[in-house]
Amino acid sequence: MYMEKKGFTIIELIMTMLLAAILAAVAAPYLFRGQAPLTVPAFARKVADDIRYAQSLAMLRGGLDTPQTVNPYFLYRVRFNVADANCVGANQYAIVNDADNNGAWGENPNGSGQVESGRLPSTGAEYFCVSMESGDYAGFTATANFGGSIPGVLSFDSLGVPLDSDGAALTAAKTITVSRGGESALITVTPNTGFTAVQ
Repeated sequence: MYMEKKGFTIIELIMTMLLAAILAAVAAPYLFRGQAPLTVPAFARKVADDIRYAQSLAMLRGGLDTPQTVNPYFLYRVRFNVADANCVGANQYAIVNDADNNGAWGENPNGSGQVESGRLPSTGAEYFCVSMESGDYAGFTATANFGGSIPGVLSFDSLGVPLDSDGAALTAAKTITVSRGGESALITVTPNTGFTAVQ
């Protein structure tokens, strides 16, 4: 009786190793290229979260130069694509305040040596600036018109009420359009409550 030995021939082993090497070479760029690119809906959620962050900062007012008794209507602003010496580029947004109540928003530093901005939670940077011209957010755009003399400015008072750049309360829902490469998403800011949602 002939007993067959089980196992692989040297040719089968070489072919298996060759096939594994080809698959590894093809898959490696996908496995080690880092994070997947940020999608438009994901970036829109980030922008909406940042707007909520600005609203919460306005309501907290912690550690600021201007006490409630001096400036009861203290505001935080989200400025979309507004010239800012501390947030360079035409395609960006920043969260700023006027803590010393001198009419100059986003000073870095102001007369008391403080930075008039929210901190950037992801890095701890003192000045909240999100550039859409380089880095992770390159290629995105965020456009908005909240009314007022500076259309790209959304303010929040100490009660969290959304206002335009002139300090007038929003009378209708306003939208921010986030887009990249033909894809877009809308963020809605509701008057009175400032409720912010991605559509």
